[in-house]
Order: sequence, then structure tokens, then C-alpha cells
Amino acid sequence: MLCRWLHQVHRSVVQTRATKMLLVSLFASTALSLGACSNAPQSASPALDEHAQGPNDPLEKGNRVIWAVDLKLGDYILTPVAKKYRDNVPAPIRKGVTNILHNLESPVILLNDGLQGNGERAGDTFARIWLNTICGLGGLIDVGAASHIPFHEADFGQTLGVWGVGPGPYLVLPLLGPSDPRDLTGKVADSFADPVGFGLRGSGIKTEFSIAQDGADVINGQSQRIDDMDELRRSSLDFYAAVRSLYQQHRAGLVRDAKVHSAFASTGAAGTPGGDQQAFLPTDSLDPAGAAMTPTQAVVPSDLSFLPANVTNGRNDLHAVTKISH
Repeated sequence: MLCRWLHQVHRSVVQTRATKMLLVSLFASTALSLGACSNAPQSASPALDEHAQGPNDPLEKGNRVIWAVDLKLGDYILTPVAKKYRDNVPAPIRKGVTNILHNLESPVILLNDGLQGNGERAGDTFARIWLNTICGLGGLIDVGAASHIPFHEADFGQTLGVWGVGPGPYLVLPLLGPSDPRDLTGKVADSFADPVGFGLRGSGIKTEFSIAQDGADVINGQSQRIDDMDELRRSSLDFYAAVRSLYQQHRAGLVRDAKVHSAFASTGAAGTPGGDQQAFLPTDSLDPAGAAMTPTQAVVPSDLSFLPANVTNGRNDLHAVTKISH
């Protein structure tokens, strides 16, 4: 009865126009002020601009060195563990782990939905939190998806993009993989905004919980994309360039999608394009047959993390992307 009532509340109240506007208004003053600052001419900060036609990778030489090290760590440490996990843990248990991880991420997603001015998605996330936590045994069962409220991504890097902040140059971080200054800032902000971690501060188990959550996040995410990444690696003459292009396209697509649904768009708070340009695959990303790989033919996660950032308690977004098309 309680679960049915929660579902009815989501349908009859949370999705109403008045409630959507209330959710947006909780974050409007902050987003409007920061969004106004981000609308300053992008050329005033060349380091945060992205080239219109290129991949914006001025640090490519150093990035490739770090990328090679990350690949070795993945080949010899992460991938073997992820394969053991995938091959020996039953699919229903692995699905339950994914559901729990999504539920733990939901409070931060809710915060970013509001900061992006997306009342409908904020309402969906709010409903998923209560449905999955109460009726789904702490998130083990995705009751929200069964109620036609699917999971979606939202992070502060995406929020900054909605406000008009450009991604900046492409970066490959040790142990963390592909990123850029905007997304790196977003990871740090999301880690501090996580209410689960905040609530555990001073309890003596925050570090252990972070290690367990990050470890599960990394292994579970890698286990879902092993075959896809192997295929991308096999069919690309330049795996680095292919992943760079797909990462930039995926992140730019998330920002564009959030802007479309943002209530701030009509007020101008959603900012200017901010340098999220289409990143095209270079000619050295051709497959052995000479055919260019398009975004819809390749698979790449939103982040290619190889080990958790436990030192900084950073959160790793490891959601596999099954198709990229804009």
C-alpha cells in the first residue's frame, strides 16, 4: 500500500507544473547568479575554450603517456578482476549491485537536476529515491524503473555546462582516465555534496565506506563494458583518439540534452554554448578496413576510470553508454 501511494504521489503531485516550478525555485537564485557569471565572453579565458573544429588536446603528448599507463593498469589489474566478477557472480546479484549504486548516487543527481533547472527530472529522481529506498529494499530492486521512471545521469560538470562554462582542454588523469577541467571540478563538487558521505563524517567508517563504494563502482562498471571496449580497441587504429572523441561527444551531448530541458533557458541562465562542440573522429581512428567509426558504431563509458580515487574521496562516474547518437 505504501509503495502504491508513493507511486500515486509521483504521478499526481510531483509531475504537476506547480511542483516542478517549486523544485526549480529551490535552486534558482544560486543558478541564476552563477549562470550570469558564466555568460562572460568565453574568449576572456582561452584556457577554458574548446576549439570549434579540433579535439582541444594541447596536452596530447603528456595525455598519451598517462593513457598508456592507465591502459596497462587496466589490462593487468582491473580487467582480470572485472572478468572474474562478471563470470562468477550471477546476473541478478550484479543487477542488484548496479541498482544500489544508482540509488546511492541519486541524492547528488537530484541536486544537479535542480541546479540545472530541470523540475521534471528532479521530480523523477525524488520519486526514485523514495520508491527504491523504501519499496526496493534500500535500492536493491529498481522499483522506479518498473514504475516507468528510468534512471538518468546528472553531475556538477554537466551543470556547469548548462550554466555556460566551457569544458576546457582534454585531460587524461592518472587512474581516473578521460576528463577536462570542468568535469574534474564537477567530480570534486559532487564528492562534497554527497549526503551519504557527509552523514558518515565523524562516524569512523567514512573512509571504509568510500573505498567499498568506489571499488564496487569501478569493478561493476568495468564488467559491463569489457567486450565493448575490447571491440573499440581492436577496430581503432588510434584507440586514444577514438576514446577522446567519443568522450567529448558524450559529455557535450549530456550538456545539450540538459539545456533543452532546463527552465533557465528562457531566462538566459543556461548560458552560452560554452565550447561544447561536436568532436569528430580523426582519420587515424579508421578501422582496419578503412571505414570511419561513427559514434553510433562505438561504445564508450562516460568515464574510463581504472581505479577509485580513494585518496581524494572522489566519486567515479562509471555508467556504461550503450549508444552515443546526437
